[in-house]
Amino acid sequence: MRCYFMRKGHIAGVEFLTAGPDEALIEQAKKLFRERAVRSFDGFEVWDGKRRLHVYPEENGEPNST
Repeated sequence: MRCYFMRKGHIAGVEFLTAGPDEALIEQAKKLFRERAVRSFDGFEVWDGKRRLHVYPEENGEPNST
């Protein structure tokens, strides 16, 4: 699993996440984002292979749990 940190719509960093349930991965990514947001990241995405689990901030008005 991967967490991509975004800056202006582009990947600006990546962190590999430990395996676990989707919700645990999302929580891990939120924590990492809070720790790294000072580096000017403006969002993040959590991916499991080709499956995108979570996007922050939300896109297209879709609800987001962050």
